[in-house]
Amino acid sequence: MPRSRSLLVRAAVVAGLLVAVPAFALPKVGAARPSIKLVDAWDRELDLSRLAQPLLVVYEDKDDGNTNQPVKDDLAQLDKTSHYRKNVLHIAVVDVTPWDYWPARGIAKGELQKWTNKTGVIMYSDFTGSVQTTLDFTKGKSTVVLWGKDGKVLFSYAGTLPADKRKELVDLLRGLSPPPTP
Repeated sequence: MPRSRSLLVRAAVVAGLLVAVPAFALPKVGAARPSIKLVDAWDRELDLSRLAQPLLVVYEDKDDGNTNQPVKDDLAQLDKTSHYRKNVLHIAVVDVTPWDYWPARGIAKGELQKWTNKTGVIMYSDFTGSVQTTLDFTKGKSTVVLWGKDGKVLFSYAGTLPADKRKELVDLLRGLSPPPTP
């Protein structure tokens, strides 16, 4: 009896650890871009399955908007020199699940419109959390994913990108963008 009790206790501890450790969801390099429709602050849809160009997505929630500010700065600098945004669709998806009720939903849309106009990057909303789930993004972590023209993941990272990962992303984007003609 003590041996079976010991096995039961071990199994319970292992099960508890598995439940306590959050799943680390992140699209793997080489994985296909899933089919999903995003909705921007003006209720316009973007069907990711119909894209025929590379796509860079930055996914954030209300608490991690500044987490990857150095990446955003690198991308702004890159666009000045290579104009990568002519070749790569760069969008942001914002986790706005806390505001999925009236009248907060309208206020959140207004903020997304304001930030789209300010940054020049279209802000798409994730009011239900379905975008995060479908794209395998980690809740509560800023996530950056680059899909190639063929719809395969070229780069993905959740959390604060260290300098080497920022360089890797910028180099990939530079490779997708031919130099501007004089």
